[in-house]
Amino acid sequence: MNTIKPEVISHKEVGIPKRTVKQMLGIKHSNTFIKDRKILNLDYSHFTWGEVKKLLALRLFLSRGKAGVFGRKLYSDLLKKHTPQVIIASLGVDLEKEFKELQNQWICRI
Repeated sequence: MNTIKPEVISHKEVGIPKRTVKQMLGIKHSNTFIKDRKILNLDYSHFTWGEVKKLLALRLFLSRGKAGVFGRKLYSDLLKKHTPQVIIASLGVDLEKEFKELQNQWICRI
């Protein structure tokens, strides 16, 4: 029986650079991006599309919620119980649709 091995990636040379991910997500301040990465334990120089999706989910959560109520701490606590898709769906947003749109915009630029 053939099994599919998980993708092994070197976050130093392969993937999407931090600067590009920051631009994709419309993050203007480095501290904002640092806080987002820290909350999700993504301290890499390059990212996979799956990791970009996790960052997008966080950005959608923060942008759709009420200021002062929907913060990174709350998102982190919710992640312990639910998937990003469930959290974002509860806000009435389709994470898959948003991610595909973001991905299509950036794949066309390459």
